Amino acid sequence: MALYLCLPLLAVLLQPVLCLYNCSSDYARTPDSSDLVVECGTSMINLEINLCTAQWAGFNATDLALNGNHNNIACQGSVNTSVNPPVIRYQLPVNDSQDNSCRQSLQIVDEKPDPNGPFSSFSVIQSVIIRGFIDSPSSELGLISYSTDLYYHFSCRYPLEYLMNNTQITASSVSVATSENNGSFIDTLTMSVFNDSNYNYPLVVPSTGLEMRTKVYVQVKAVNLTGNFYVLLDHCFGTPTPYNMSQSEQYNFFTGCTTASKTTVTSNGVSKVAQFNFEAFRFVQHRDQAKSSIYLHCILRLCEPSKCQQILGACSNQRRKRSLSPGVENSGSATISLGPLYTAAEATPNAANYSNSMTSGCDGHDITGLIVPLLSCWVLVAGLF
Repeated sequence: MALYLCLPLLAVLLQPVLCLYNCSSDYARTPDSSDLVVECGTSMINLEINLCTAQWAGFNATDLALNGNHNNIACQGSVNTSVNPPVIRYQLPVNDSQDNSCRQSLQIVDEKPDPNGPFSSFSVIQSVIIRGFIDSPSSELGLISYSTDLYYHFSCRYPLEYLMNNTQITASSVSVATSENNGSFIDTLTMSVFNDSNYNYPLVVPSTGLEMRTKVYVQVKAVNLTGNFYVLLDHCFGTPTPYNMSQSEQYNFFTGCTTASKTTVTSNGVSKVAQFNFEAFRFVQHRDQAKSSIYLHCILRLCEPSKCQQILGACSNQRRKRSLSPGVENSGSATISLGPLYTAAEATPNAANYSNSMTSGCDGHDITGLIVPLLSCWVLVAGLF
């Protein structure tokens, strides 16, 4: 009986494959863009194709492949009949390494930032655009053809600049993630604070707050991120209140090649981990408060290793173009924040191996270092000043 029902469909549409997966007559049509669903993940691009319309056009799942690799079974999709309509699913790694047998086009482009966005001061920002396609084998050679070929084109755009902002912490670390329909690397970034130079022991702030000049070790790390990019800190600063675009009171730990006297950048732009430290301080405006708060912020970028080295090398030459300079925001940037930390008001500072007097702000050792996504940390300094 089932075979009998399929015969009229075969006669009229010449597409008997619709019967194989119990496809509705709604899908007896030429495939279009609505039949392709793309999810731009941080490590994997997931794609789905409507199996019914593909089969109505005369193709099975094994006829379609990623980026023209029809002889590579790894580039073919898998059929999922648990959904309606059934789909063909594909996965494509977010990298262009030799290990990716279904390799796609990966391009890094320069773009103009949004003039009204947080990175409006940047002259150029960068994004990585991954393009690919799923197609059927070419039907015929020659000048013209009367058969239907299928070609599903897709692209994912990932900004390489991020502003991570105003996430409050009371323990040792924080991880901030922002979801964007276009795809984003932001959820691979974490910021943590430690009390030791080896970054082994998370910083625990006592209820009375940290002692003045206590060293605070900050680590920005990218996890589960494609190997194409390093973390480069560009500009880190502190504010007495959570970050906003109109913030006028801020203390710069470092900007580009310039580092404050009591701030030390120990690792930057050479791996997926960037590290720096500073001495706990207070904002003068908190002199009538038992605790002083500091929100730490860093603008950071993800850059190719060679590009990171190019930017870092500019510090040595002191010839940095604005579009490449650390300390200048790029579009696609994100902000991350840490805080509050509490600093106790004691007369004797607790900063080891430092004899310099403390000014109103957080200084640091000069060091050649560049920093890019924006991270923020709120530090509370205890005591009346």
